[in-house]
Amino acid sequence: MRVAPIGLLYSNNPAKLREIAYKSSSITYSHELGQEGAALQAYAVALALNTPADEEIDREAFLLKLQNFAQTQLYKEKIANTKELLGEQDRARVVAVLGNGIEALNSVPTAIYCFLKQPKSYKDSVIYAISLGGDTDTIASMAGAILGAYLGIEAIPQEWRLKLENKAYIEDLAEKLWQTAT
Repeated sequence: MRVAPIGLLYSNNPAKLREIAYKSSSITYSHELGQEGAALQAYAVALALNTPADEEIDREAFLLKLQNFAQTQLYKEKIANTKELLGEQDRARVVAVLGNGIEALNSVPTAIYCFLKQPKSYKDSVIYAISLGGDTDTIASMAGAILGAYLGIEAIPQEWRLKLENKAYIEDLAEKLWQTAT
């Protein structure tokens, strides 16, 4: 959930992105699947950042890049399932296949799915992520991070940004992070 800045800082260096994501996540995730999930989330942010918002997301290419980046078979399978579910309307089936739990294996692919389901609407995608139930704050925040990298801050509803605690500090920090990365 906290690796989005790594995707920004190392968006053009996947090997370094993986290394730093693993190190960062090892603080709370001792299991390889947690660390791999963090790396995949950061890489999804990097891919979104490197796709101009005025271009349509090529969902299949996006998922193929993630699948090639994944190092574990379990994540490769979840990403393949994500592709198959993109047209799915039944939320219960999405949850049954991808998950909605706290574990990275059951939240990162779901967040990626939510992004790809509605990549042109920050609000609709985040609300959809919440509608899946389970660990909604984790899944919605990860989907929102990918969407923000793709669409930019302007896509976040103004009424949501106005309610942000420590808004000025967070916006200043985000600007400094962006300046560091670019």
